[in-house]
Amino acid sequence: MKKQKIEKIEPSEPSMQFVLNYSEGREQTSRVSKEEIRRAIENLDKYGDVWLSNCRTVITPYGNCSGISCMAAPDGNPQVAVYFAMTDGLTRYVSGGYRTDDIVRMFYNYFERLEIPEISDWEKGYYTPVSLDDEPYYLYVDNEEYKYITYEDVLAALENLEAGKCTLMLLKTPAARTVIWK
Repeated sequence: MKKQKIEKIEPSEPSMQFVLNYSEGREQTSRVSKEEIRRAIENLDKYGDVWLSNCRTVITPYGNCSGISCMAAPDGNPQVAVYFAMTDGLTRYVSGGYRTDDIVRMFYNYFERLEIPEISDWEKGYYTPVSLDDEPYYLYVDNEEYKYITYEDVLAALENLEAGKCTLMLLKTPAARTVIWK
C-alpha cells in the first residue's frame, strides 16, 4: 500500500461548505459529516463514485481545488482524484492502490483541514464538462437542496438572501460550476 503525504494549503476564504455527491445523477447532500463520508466510501460498490466538493475553491500550489472523488475500479482498487477548476473545464489528478481507510482519511483531511493528498506523482488529465445548456442546475439555500429550478427560483432566493431571510445561497451544476452568494 502507498504511504500518503499531505499537502498543506490555505483556504481562499474562511468557513467552507461542502456537498457530497453519490455518483452522477444520484443523491447528493450538503449535510456532510465524517460519518456520512465514511458511509459513502465504504459503499462505493453501490454508488460507483463519491465526490466531495467545496462551495468555494481552495487555493493550493496546483491551482484552485474544487473537490476530491473516489471511483470504483474493475480491479477492485478504487481510484482517488483531486480536481482543479480551470477556465475551460477541470484538471484532474488520479491515483489508485489505496485502502479504504486511507481514502477515508484523505476525504477527512480535505473536509476538516482543507488538505489535499500529495499529488505530484499522480496521473494528470483534463475534463471538459458538457455545455451549460445540457446540465441541470441545483439550488441550495441554507443547506436545503432544490432541484428542477427556474430563473424565478434563483431570483427569489437572492431576494431572500438580501432581505436576511436566509444566510447562504449556492447555485451549482453537476460539472462543478458553482456560484455562491453569502
